[in-house]
Amino acid sequence: MRFYGGLYSNAGRNLHQILHSPVSWGWAIAVMTIQAWVSSHGGIEVLGGWFENLGLSREGFSSGKIWQILSYGMLHGTWWHAGVNALFVLVIGSRIEHVAGRGAMMRVMVAGVLGGGAGHLLLGSGLLVGLSGACLALLLLQVTLSPQSRMMPLPVSGKILGIGILVAALALTLINPQLGVPGLSAVGQILVDHGLGGWFQMGHACHFGGGLAGWLYGCWILRPRVTLQSLRRDRARREG
Repeated sequence: MRFYGGLYSNAGRNLHQILHSPVSWGWAIAVMTIQAWVSSHGGIEVLGGWFENLGLSREGFSSGKIWQILSYGMLHGTWWHAGVNALFVLVIGSRIEHVAGRGAMMRVMVAGVLGGGAGHLLLGSGLLVGLSGACLALLLLQVTLSPQSRMMPLPVSGKILGIGILVAALALTLINPQLGVPGLSAVGQILVDHGLGGWFQMGHACHFGGGLAGWLYGCWILRPRVTLQSLRRDRARREG
């Protein structure tokens, strides 16, 4: 009975967090509202010019469209893409919002969008849209703040999961045949030849950049703080 009680208690607590996380809801509603507007106006097939101007590409950014480094995160190609990211923000973002505060939630989202965009500009190709970089920033921030927690349903700790995500995203980025890294691109071409080219249609460089931003922000939150006691110890050490 205690097991079921604990299970229902955790579910209730998680639901309460989600329902009382205004920043997470704000991001999720914004994503879905924009997707509804895009779909009602014909989608990417009709609004291709909008996507070229607001999505992120190396050519567009280098030509002066610097707003793309932020605007790309609010556009999504499909309802599925938008829905998954909005749900991710609600589930993971609500935890961040309650553990670290609303300000931290907003900052890590922006950092994830910027980090994901930077990763795409450096290592990606083509036109990038979607909030996936920010979603990975949220996840890496959570596992950085709780490195020993078990990340169900996977039987691994938060620290191991975070390392695995970053390594996998970087590896998939570097073996992309379009990147042309000597030796590594040949591995990617083998995957393409075996019908796995769809793996390289995802923004792995964005995922790596966003996840890295979340990890760095988590390290900044956990940095040693200066206290009166530490200042007194330093003074005593110098004068001793």
